[in-house]
Amino acid sequence: MSRRKSGLLLAGTVLLLGLTACGSSTSGTSAEGNVAAPVPGLAGSPGGAGTPPAAKDGAQQQKPDDTPVRQRQLIQTARMDLAVKNDVSDAAAKARAIATTSGGYTGQEDSSPDRASITLRIPSDHFDSALSQLAELGRVVNQHKQTDDVTEQVVDLDARLSTQRASVDRMRLLLGKASSVAEIAQIESELTRRESDLESLQGRRDALGGKVGLSTVVVSVSKDTAPPPPAGEPEQKSGFLAGLSGGWAAFGDTATAVAETFGVLLPFLVALGIPAGLWLYFRRRRRKPVLQAPLK
Repeated sequence: MSRRKSGLLLAGTVLLLGLTACGSSTSGTSAEGNVAAPVPGLAGSPGGAGTPPAAKDGAQQQKPDDTPVRQRQLIQTARMDLAVKNDVSDAAAKARAIATTSGGYTGQEDSSPDRASITLRIPSDHFDSALSQLAELGRVVNQHKQTDDVTEQVVDLDARLSTQRASVDRMRLLLGKASSVAEIAQIESELTRRESDLESLQGRRDALGGKVGLSTVVVSVSKDTAPPPPAGEPEQKSGFLAGLSGGWAAFGDTATAVAETFGVLLPFLVALGIPAGLWLYFRRRRRKPVLQAPLK
């Protein structure tokens, strides 16, 4: 009887353990399924990223309305040749005054009593007005204007300058953290090279900005030697005296033409006439008949 009770108790214990294991397995499987299932709209879920698809599309399509527009960077140059009736030096002084009044200055200058060449640097916003004032100093013989758009070069240099400055700052930060002499020497060498490149880029940018901000105008001033305007046509005369005057003028022109023609032919007549005359003379002497004595 005791053996039977012991067997029943053992069987009940085994059955209880089996039911407990099945329950744990089912619970774990359900939990894993709940964790693996992505929840739309939550951060970290695949494809969700915490933002609904509609919100994503709206963020991509939205564009700022107040985007700044970069002004065009233009280099303007001009050359003007002027002819003046008055003193050349006075006109050159007025040209220099126009540049100074416009906020610019005078560059290279070559002058002589009859001619002067001046290079003027004028702010770009006063370029056209200064040309109009210079044209009033005299007669414009020749004028040439040229405009070069360097916007892309300016944008490229600005971007490279920004990148190079950030690179120099990083090297300075690394230099402050260096702990050995070898690291300090290596970082200082690289920092020196990058600072040199930065200065070169900055110099190019400053030169380009100077050309954009100040336009170059070369003015050449010379004495006006243009011939005076032709006078009116003379009044045509008629009558006997007019005919006589015309005939006498025609006779004089004809005599002059004949004299000129004779003067041109005279050397040829002398050079050819003398040999021809001698040849004819000796030829006639040879043909002259010899007189025979009368027969007795």
